[in-house]
Amino acid sequence: MIVNESVLSLGISLIALFFAGLLATKINQSLTAVFIVVGMILQNFFPVTIITEFIAILGIIFMLFMFGLEFSVGSLINSQRKIFNAGMYDLLFNFPIGLFMGWILGYDLIQTLLMAGIIYVTSSVIVAKSIIDLKRSANPETEYILNILIFEDMFIAVFLASIVGIVNYGHIDAKGIFFVMLKTTAFFMFFIILSRTSKRFIDKIVGIEHTELFVILILSIIVLSAGAASHIGLSEAIGAFLAGLLLSETKQRHRISEAIKPFQQFSTAIFFVAFGMSIDYKNVGSMIPMGIFIFIVSSFGKVFGGYFVGKKYALSKKACLRLGFSLIPRGEFSIILAGAIAMNPDFPYPLKLLTGVYVLLSAILGSILMKESDWFIKWFIERKDKEAKQASHHPATDSPE
Repeated sequence: MIVNESVLSLGISLIALFFAGLLATKINQSLTAVFIVVGMILQNFFPVTIITEFIAILGIIFMLFMFGLEFSVGSLINSQRKIFNAGMYDLLFNFPIGLFMGWILGYDLIQTLLMAGIIYVTSSVIVAKSIIDLKRSANPETEYILNILIFEDMFIAVFLASIVGIVNYGHIDAKGIFFVMLKTTAFFMFFIILSRTSKRFIDKIVGIEHTELFVILILSIIVLSAGAASHIGLSEAIGAFLAGLLLSETKQRHRISEAIKPFQQFSTAIFFVAFGMSIDYKNVGSMIPMGIFIFIVSSFGKVFGGYFVGKKYALSKKACLRLGFSLIPRGEFSIILAGAIAMNPDFPYPLKLLTGVYVLLSAILGSILMKESDWFIKWFIERKDKEAKQASHHPATDSPE
């Protein structure tokens, strides 16, 4: 009976997602934000079921696998300097903002670190889709946007694994942090070395022609990798990410992506719904002022950081500002971080609820700002040029003694 009710609620969730998604595409809005709102509405009709929770976990696993599949160990090594430099500037501009916010909100160390990650990481899904929709793929700033997104995804993957590992260790001390970092590094190195030394062997294994067996094999690699990470006290997501990285340089990369994409799209949508259903919408109103404040401060951080990166690589003012505005949207990784551990609901600003408000604001407003940035940039540059001309026509003179 419970299973039947769970299946029915899943069916209702899916049809609600379809119509909401259809509306979102008509008004060119972020599906992430819309799916979270759907979840907030559906909680009035039925609770999160065990089936929904299971699919939501798969959503995280498949999402991180697809991120890993998009990378190539070889290309990362070849472009490591550009990726590292651009990413470090972005990190130094934005991670401390989250630490400061966590401190003023009175969070403990783990929640403060999670807040820093939530505020720091840009939504790769929203930004990549917006770049394509706005036809900016050939723009000079796009390469640096992608470099920053790659660095952020890699950093957050390690960061998430470390946070979960520290929490699972039981307490925070130097020994525990060292042990977790050692374990995380060893887990990463195992997959990276395997991908570099066993390419032909892996190609041979995943080169099976039978479609059904091919899908089963890839799913088994993903789930086993996620399970292995969980077994040693890391996040399932990091195991899935590394499985993607392992398969990213195989000849079957495109075929793997096409096979797994439907699973990823379905389960990711349910993940966002499940997150929305976990948000106490009755208390959302009290979080909006703080959410707006964090959104404004973090948006300035992203714009200034992006502008600085662009200047370092000699981009035009227009390209520099476009780079900064393109980094504003937050989404999937912020939500994953917010759900990484049980949050203390007794804080004045419960982190999970505040993250929901913040992601909604940044996903919606960030997408709009990215889309309309050319208008603002044109106005801003024209205004600055006008001021510069006026200053040159009226040079300052020494006042008489």
